[in-house]
Amino acid sequence: MTGGSRSLGTLALIATAALWGSNHVVARAARDAAPLPALVFWRWLPAVIILTVIAWPALQRGWPDIRPRLWELTIGGVFGVGLFSYLLIGGAYQSPAIEVGFINATTPVWVVLLGVMMGGGQITRAGYGGLALAFIGTILIISKGDPVRVAGLQLSLGNLWSLLAAIFFAWFSIRVREWSRAIETLPLTVVTAWAGLVVVLFPVYVIWIVRGGPWFAWTDADMPIALGAIAYTGVGPTMLGNVFYLYGVATNGPTRAAGFLYLSPLCTAMFSIVWLGEQLTWYQAGGIAAILTGLVLLSRPEQDAKAMP
Repeated sequence: MTGGSRSLGTLALIATAALWGSNHVVARAARDAAPLPALVFWRWLPAVIILTVIAWPALQRGWPDIRPRLWELTIGGVFGVGLFSYLLIGGAYQSPAIEVGFINATTPVWVVLLGVMMGGGQITRAGYGGLALAFIGTILIISKGDPVRVAGLQLSLGNLWSLLAAIFFAWFSIRVREWSRAIETLPLTVVTAWAGLVVVLFPVYVIWIVRGGPWFAWTDADMPIALGAIAYTGVGPTMLGNVFYLYGVATNGPTRAAGFLYLSPLCTAMFSIVWLGEQLTWYQAGGIAAILTGLVLLSRPEQDAKAMP
């Protein structure tokens, strides 16, 4: 991988962090305008169609490499696109955007842990300290400053969804690094996106419609807000964000790429305070500080060199 490609990958990851940081805020603002199944489905469908048209020559070129991996790419799309999308947006529907953003920022922690479990490397002492701090910070946020809530399972459903989304996406990031050795970024994005759309997003959306749910927006919703939210999340965080991230993973590796995601919740916090009027509580601030400190420890050069192949 050339230095120029890695530099472009770094810029792509910074752009990804900003786009995904805004994603939680827009989803939180849109929850009273568009039902979750509609927002998740319609944000992906136009994006996948546009990407397919753009990527068609590369798809044809790469088909010999895609075909033998089609089953595992489908599984990757189910978890890394379909289920991840529902958990991520669903989390923002049920919990403050600031909390969702910072819980999702624990993705690098799960990349390292899953990487080690999958035989990808070792964790240094500093890395273990980083994992512990990030874990403490996450517990502080999801328990809203009361650890007893964890023991009693009195937790926010939205925060639990967000945590599961971070774990799913960490696994997906590790697999993307392997797939990208044989498949270009754009075809890889298209194949996994179609898998998530067809296997997860479309069936859930159909079930929602059959059971009487509105196909696009709530009956009394502000239609411009619903349209704007779906259009923005479809073009920005969904289409551009995923292409940028997969390119960043391919050029920088999953551990280093995931480390850039701690910029995302900073954007989320800023946007949430300015646009949604959310306020930063003591347990959010404490959790944020612990998570970021832990991620810095995990991102140290010696850790980055050992964590993943």
